[in-house]
Amino acid sequence: MPKPRRFGGAREAFLYIVFFALLGVFAVQLGALAFAFVDAQFADPLDDLPNANAVRGLRWSIASLIVGYPVFVVLGWRLNAARRNNPERRVSRVRAWLTYVTLIFAALIVIGDLVAVVYNFLSGELGSRFMAKALVVGVIAGAILLNFTRDAEKVTTNVDWIGRSLAIAASVITAALVAWAFFLVDTPGAARARTADLERMQDMNAVARRVDCHRTYFGETPISLEAMDAALQERTERLPAAPGCAVDTPRDPATGALYGYARLEGDAFRICATFARGWPDGDEARQPTRSAYAVDGRRRNLEKPAGAGETCFDLEAIDFDAAPVDP
Repeated sequence: MPKPRRFGGAREAFLYIVFFALLGVFAVQLGALAFAFVDAQFADPLDDLPNANAVRGLRWSIASLIVGYPVFVVLGWRLNAARRNNPERRVSRVRAWLTYVTLIFAALIVIGDLVAVVYNFLSGELGSRFMAKALVVGVIAGAILLNFTRDAEKVTTNVDWIGRSLAIAASVITAALVAWAFFLVDTPGAARARTADLERMQDMNAVARRVDCHRTYFGETPISLEAMDAALQERTERLPAAPGCAVDTPRDPATGALYGYARLEGDAFRICATFARGWPDGDEARQPTRSAYAVDGRRRNLEKPAGAGETCFDLEAIDFDAAPVDP
Protein backbone atom coordinates (compact mmCIF):
# COMPACT_ATOMS: atom_id res chain seq x y z
CA MET A 1 0.00 0.00 0.00
CA PRO A 2 1.34 3.49 -0.80
CA LYS A 3 2.30 5.48 2.24
CA PRO A 4 0.28 8.68 2.80
CA ARG A 5 2.11 11.87 2.06
CA ARG A 6 3.05 13.86 5.10
CA PHE A 7 2.90 17.63 5.25
CA GLY A 8 4.26 19.88 7.92
CA GLY A 9 7.99 19.45 7.35
CA ALA A 10 10.73 22.04 7.59
CA ARG A 11 10.01 23.58 4.18
CA GLU A 12 6.34 24.09 4.90
CA ALA A 13 7.10 25.42 8.37
CA PHE A 14 9.50 27.93 6.85
CA LEU A 15 6.93 29.16 4.32
CA TYR A 16 4.15 29.53 6.86
CA ILE A 17 6.38 31.25 9.44
CA VAL A 18 7.48 33.78 6.80
CA PHE A 19 3.87 34.23 5.69
CA PHE A 20 2.51 34.94 9.17
CA ALA A 21 5.52 37.12 10.06
CA LEU A 22 4.82 39.24 6.96
CA LEU A 23 1.18 39.38 8.00
CA GLY A 24 2.25 40.94 11.29
CA VAL A 25 4.53 43.44 9.53
CA PHE A 26 1.75 44.34 7.11
CA ALA A 27 -0.82 44.87 9.87
CA VAL A 28 1.52 47.00 12.00
CA GLN A 29 2.81 49.21 9.17
CA LEU A 30 -0.62 49.62 7.58
CA GLY A 31 -1.91 50.67 10.98
CA ALA A 32 0.97 53.15 11.33
CA LEU A 33 0.12 54.80 8.00
CA ALA A 34 -3.57 54.85 8.89
CA PHE A 35 -2.76 56.46 12.26
CA ALA A 36 -0.67 59.10 10.48
CA PHE A 37 -3.60 59.80 8.16
CA VAL A 38 -5.93 60.14 11.15
CA ASP A 39 -3.49 62.52 12.87
CA ALA A 40 -3.36 64.65 9.73
CA GLN A 41 -7.14 64.76 9.37
CA PHE A 42 -7.98 65.31 13.05
CA ALA A 43 -5.28 67.74 14.20
CA ASP A 44 -5.13 68.29 17.96
CA PRO A 45 -5.43 72.04 18.73
CA LEU A 46 -3.37 71.49 21.89
CA ASP A 47 -0.46 70.10 19.88
CA ASP A 48 2.11 72.71 18.81
CA LEU A 49 3.13 70.47 15.91
CA PRO A 50 -0.09 68.74 14.81
CA ASN A 51 1.51 66.93 11.86
CA ALA A 52 4.70 65.82 13.61
CA ASN A 53 3.35 62.39 14.53
CA ALA A 54 1.87 61.95 11.05
CA VAL A 55 5.20 62.55 9.33
CA ARG A 56 7.59 60.80 11.72
CA GLY A 57 8.39 57.24 10.71
CA LEU A 58 6.47 57.30 7.42
CA ARG A 59 9.53 56.31 5.40
CA TRP A 60 9.90 53.08 7.38
CA SER A 61 6.22 52.21 6.93
CA ILE A 62 6.34 52.96 3.20
CA ALA A 63 9.49 50.87 2.70
CA SER A 64 8.07 47.97 4.73
CA LEU A 65 4.84 47.89 2.73
CA ILE A 66 6.49 48.35 -0.67
CA VAL A 67 8.87 45.44 -0.02
CA GLY A 68 6.90 43.20 2.33
CA TYR A 69 3.32 43.40 1.06
CA PRO A 70 3.95 42.02 -2.48
CA VAL A 71 5.95 39.14 -1.00
CA PHE A 72 3.13 38.48 1.47
CA VAL A 73 0.50 38.44 -1.30
CA VAL A 74 2.51 36.20 -3.63
CA LEU A 75 3.42 33.77 -0.84
CA GLY A 76 -0.20 33.59 0.32
CA TRP A 77 -1.39 32.97 -3.21
CA ARG A 78 1.08 30.11 -3.70
CA LEU A 79 0.21 28.49 -0.39
CA ASN A 80 -3.52 28.69 -1.11
CA ALA A 81 -3.02 27.33 -4.64
CA ALA A 82 -1.03 24.39 -3.26
CA ARG A 83 -3.81 23.63 -0.78
CA ARG A 84 -6.49 23.76 -3.47
CA ASN A 85 -4.51 21.42 -5.71
CA ASN A 86 -3.79 19.00 -2.87
CA PRO A 87 -6.51 18.88 -0.17
CA GLU A 88 -4.21 16.80 2.06
CA ARG A 89 -2.30 19.98 2.82
CA ARG A 90 -5.29 21.20 4.83
CA VAL A 91 -4.31 18.89 7.69
CA SER A 92 -0.92 20.56 8.15
CA ARG A 93 -0.20 20.96 11.85
CA VAL A 94 2.20 23.85 11.25
CA ARG A 95 -0.46 25.83 9.42
CA ALA A 96 -3.10 24.99 12.02
CA TRP A 97 -0.95 26.11 14.95
CA LEU A 98 0.18 29.35 13.31
CA THR A 99 -3.38 30.12 12.19
CA TYR A 100 -4.84 29.75 15.66
CA VAL A 101 -1.99 31.69 17.27
CA THR A 102 -2.79 34.52 14.84
CA LEU A 103 -6.48 34.26 15.71
CA ILE A 104 -5.69 34.50 19.42
CA PHE A 105 -3.76 37.75 18.95
CA ALA A 106 -6.42 39.17 16.61
CA ALA A 107 -9.21 38.31 19.03
CA LEU A 108 -7.36 39.87 21.97
CA ILE A 109 -6.74 43.04 19.95
CA VAL A 110 -10.42 43.34 19.00
CA ILE A 111 -11.51 42.79 22.60
CA GLY A 112 -8.96 45.28 23.90
CA ASP A 113 -10.05 47.79 21.27
CA LEU A 114 -13.68 47.52 22.37
CA VAL A 115 -12.70 47.83 26.04
CA ALA A 116 -10.75 51.02 25.23
CA VAL A 117 -13.74 52.48 23.39
CA VAL A 118 -16.09 51.78 26.30
CA TYR A 119 -13.57 53.11 28.85
CA ASN A 120 -13.04 56.36 26.98
CA PHE A 121 -16.79 56.74 26.51
CA LEU A 122 -17.34 56.42 30.27
CA SER A 123 -14.50 58.91 30.85
CA GLY A 124 -16.03 61.45 28.48
CA GLU A 125 -12.97 61.40 26.18
CA LEU A 126 -14.48 59.79 23.11
CA GLY A 127 -13.02 62.25 20.57
CA SER A 128 -12.96 62.00 16.79
CA ARG A 129 -9.24 61.14 16.67
CA PHE A 130 -9.56 58.33 19.20
CA MET A 131 -12.64 56.88 17.52
CA ALA A 132 -10.92 56.92 14.13
CA LYS A 133 -7.85 55.13 15.49
CA ALA A 134 -10.02 52.61 17.35
CA LEU A 135 -11.86 51.98 14.08
CA VAL A 136 -8.53 51.42 12.29
CA VAL A 137 -7.41 48.85 14.87
CA GLY A 138 -10.80 47.17 14.86
CA VAL A 139 -10.99 46.92 11.08
CA ILE A 140 -7.46 45.48 10.69
CA ALA A 141 -7.80 42.96 13.53
CA GLY A 142 -11.39 42.14 12.58
CA ALA A 143 -10.43 41.46 8.95
CA ILE A 144 -7.64 39.12 10.08
CA LEU A 145 -10.01 37.39 12.50
CA LEU A 146 -12.74 36.99 9.87
CA ASN A 147 -10.45 35.73 7.13
CA PHE A 148 -8.44 33.22 9.15
CA THR A 149 -11.41 31.93 11.14
CA ARG A 150 -13.09 31.03 7.89
CA ASP A 151 -9.84 29.72 6.49
CA ALA A 152 -9.25 27.44 9.48
CA GLU A 153 -12.74 25.95 9.23
CA LYS A 154 -12.85 25.65 5.44
CA VAL A 155 -12.77 22.11 4.07
CA THR A 156 -13.72 22.62 0.41
CA THR A 157 -11.31 23.44 -2.39
CA ASN A 158 -13.52 26.04 -4.06
CA VAL A 159 -12.23 29.52 -4.76
CA ASP A 160 -12.50 31.70 -1.67
CA TRP A 161 -14.25 34.76 -3.05
CA ILE A 162 -14.65 36.44 0.32
CA GLY A 163 -10.95 36.01 0.99
CA ARG A 164 -10.13 37.43 -2.43
CA SER A 165 -12.40 40.41 -1.80
CA LEU A 166 -10.62 41.13 1.48
CA ALA A 167 -7.25 40.86 -0.28
CA ILE A 168 -8.34 43.28 -3.03
CA ALA A 169 -9.72 45.76 -0.47
CA ALA A 170 -6.50 45.55 1.56
CA SER A 171 -4.41 46.13 -1.57
CA VAL A 172 -6.43 49.18 -2.60
CA ILE A 173 -6.27 50.71 0.90
CA THR A 174 -2.54 50.00 1.17
CA ALA A 175 -1.82 51.55 -2.23
CA ALA A 176 -3.89 54.63 -1.35
CA LEU A 177 -2.16 55.17 2.00
CA VAL A 178 1.32 54.66 0.51
CA ALA A 179 0.53 57.14 -2.28
CA TRP A 180 -0.75 59.66 0.27
CA ALA A 181 2.34 59.23 2.46
CA PHE A 182 4.63 59.94 -0.50
CA PHE A 183 3.31 63.50 -0.54
CA LEU A 184 4.41 64.01 3.09
CA VAL A 185 7.95 62.68 2.94
CA ASP A 186 10.87 64.15 1.07
CA THR A 187 11.97 62.69 -2.23
CA PRO A 188 15.32 60.84 -2.09
CA GLY A 189 17.07 63.87 -3.60
CA ALA A 190 15.44 66.26 -1.13
CA ALA A 191 16.25 63.97 1.79
CA ARG A 192 19.89 63.82 0.67
CA ALA A 193 19.98 67.63 0.43
CA ARG A 194 18.50 67.93 3.93
CA THR A 195 21.13 65.54 5.31
CA ALA A 196 23.90 67.58 3.64
CA ASP A 197 22.47 70.79 5.11
CA LEU A 198 22.41 69.26 8.57
CA GLU A 199 26.06 68.24 8.14
CA ARG A 200 26.89 71.82 7.10
CA MET A 201 25.33 73.15 10.30
CA GLN A 202 27.41 70.74 12.36
CA ASP A 203 30.49 71.79 10.39
CA MET A 204 29.83 75.44 11.25
CA ASN A 205 30.18 74.62 14.93
CA ALA A 206 33.28 72.53 14.22
CA VAL A 207 34.92 75.40 12.30
CA ALA A 208 34.06 77.81 15.12
CA ARG A 209 35.70 75.41 17.57
CA ARG A 210 38.86 75.38 15.48
CA VAL A 211 38.92 79.18 15.47
CA ASP A 212 38.60 79.10 19.27
CA CYS A 213 41.57 76.71 19.33
CA HIS A 214 43.65 79.13 17.26
CA ARG A 215 42.62 82.04 19.47
CA THR A 216 43.51 80.04 22.60
CA TYR A 217 46.92 78.82 21.41
CA PHE A 218 48.10 81.82 19.36
CA GLY A 219 46.24 84.75 20.95
CA GLU A 220 44.40 85.84 17.81
CA THR A 221 41.91 84.65 15.24
CA PRO A 222 43.44 83.18 12.05
CA ILE A 223 43.81 85.13 8.83
CA SER A 224 42.32 82.26 6.83
CA LEU A 225 41.22 78.65 7.29
CA GLU A 226 44.29 77.44 5.40
CA ALA A 227 46.61 79.37 7.74
CA MET A 228 44.67 78.06 10.73
CA ASP A 229 45.03 74.45 9.57
CA ALA A 230 48.77 74.81 9.09
CA ALA A 231 49.30 76.48 12.47
CA LEU A 232 47.15 74.01 14.43
CA GLN A 233 48.67 71.00 12.69
CA GLU A 234 52.18 72.13 13.55
CA ARG A 235 51.20 72.85 17.14
CA THR A 236 49.24 69.62 17.78
CA GLU A 237 52.14 67.53 16.43
CA ARG A 238 54.32 68.89 19.24
CA LEU A 239 51.92 69.35 22.14
CA PRO A 240 48.68 67.86 23.44
CA ALA A 241 45.55 69.55 22.12
CA ALA A 242 42.10 70.11 23.52
CA PRO A 243 39.16 68.14 22.01
CA GLY A 244 38.22 69.41 18.57
CA CYS A 245 41.59 71.09 17.95
CA ALA A 246 43.52 68.20 16.43
CA VAL A 247 40.96 67.30 13.75
CA ASP A 248 40.99 68.65 10.21
CA THR A 249 38.79 71.60 9.38
CA PRO A 250 35.64 70.17 7.77
CA ARG A 251 34.75 70.87 4.15
CA ASP A 252 31.46 71.16 2.33
CA PRO A 253 30.03 67.61 1.94
CA ALA A 254 28.88 68.26 -1.64
CA THR A 255 31.71 70.28 -3.17
CA GLY A 256 34.64 69.41 -0.90
CA ALA A 257 35.60 73.09 -0.72
CA LEU A 258 36.50 74.94 2.47
CA TYR A 259 33.72 76.99 3.98
CA GLY A 260 33.75 80.77 3.73
CA TYR A 261 35.69 82.58 6.45
CA ALA A 262 36.62 86.18 7.24
CA ARG A 263 38.40 87.73 10.21
CA LEU A 264 36.57 90.75 11.60
CA GLU A 265 37.56 93.35 14.17
CA GLY A 266 38.90 92.16 17.48
CA ASP A 267 38.15 88.51 18.14
CA ALA A 268 35.10 88.47 15.87
CA PHE A 269 34.98 86.30 12.77
CA ARG A 270 32.50 85.22 10.11
CA ILE A 271 31.91 81.74 8.71
CA CYS A 272 29.62 81.00 5.76
CA ALA A 273 28.07 77.95 4.09
CA THR A 274 25.83 77.50 1.06
CA PHE A 275 22.74 75.46 1.94
CA ALA A 276 20.79 73.38 -0.55
CA ARG A 277 17.35 73.63 1.06
CA GLY A 278 17.38 75.18 4.50
CA TRP A 279 14.61 74.84 7.07
CA PRO A 280 11.48 76.90 6.30
CA ASP A 281 9.60 78.61 9.10
CA GLY A 282 7.43 76.10 10.91
CA ASP A 283 9.68 73.15 10.10
CA GLU A 284 9.76 70.91 13.19
CA ALA A 285 13.51 70.28 12.61
CA ARG A 286 14.42 73.96 12.74
CA GLN A 287 15.76 73.85 16.27
CA PRO A 288 19.19 75.50 16.64
CA THR A 289 22.26 73.33 16.12
CA ARG A 290 24.18 73.03 19.39
CA SER A 291 27.97 72.88 19.51
CA ALA A 292 29.69 69.85 20.97
CA TYR A 293 32.08 71.85 23.19
CA ALA A 294 31.54 74.48 25.85
CA VAL A 295 32.49 78.07 25.06
CA ASP A 296 32.48 80.67 27.83
CA GLY A 297 30.52 78.33 30.10
CA ARG A 298 27.87 77.51 27.51
CA ARG A 299 27.50 75.91 24.10
CA ARG A 300 27.01 77.84 20.89
CA ASN A 301 23.57 77.59 19.30
CA LEU A 302 23.51 78.41 15.60
CA GLU A 303 20.12 79.17 14.04
CA LYS A 304 19.29 77.13 10.95
CA PRO A 305 18.63 79.20 7.80
CA ALA A 306 15.07 79.41 6.55
CA GLY A 307 15.93 78.84 2.90
CA ALA A 308 18.53 77.84 0.35
CA GLY A 309 21.62 79.89 -0.46
CA GLU A 310 24.61 81.26 1.40
CA THR A 311 24.18 81.93 5.11
CA CYS A 312 26.85 83.55 7.29
CA PHE A 313 27.30 83.51 11.05
CA ASP A 314 29.11 86.31 12.89
CA LEU A 315 30.68 84.90 16.04
CA GLU A 316 33.16 85.83 18.75
CA ALA A 317 36.26 83.71 19.34
CA ILE A 318 36.73 82.63 22.95
CA ASP A 319 39.81 81.46 24.84
CA PHE A 320 38.22 78.25 26.09
CA ASP A 321 41.00 77.53 28.58
CA ALA A 322 39.88 80.62 30.48
CA ALA A 323 36.18 79.76 30.22
CA PRO A 324 34.39 78.04 33.10
CA VAL A 325 33.66 74.33 32.69
CA ASP A 326 30.24 73.53 31.25
CA PRO A 327 28.26 71.48 33.81
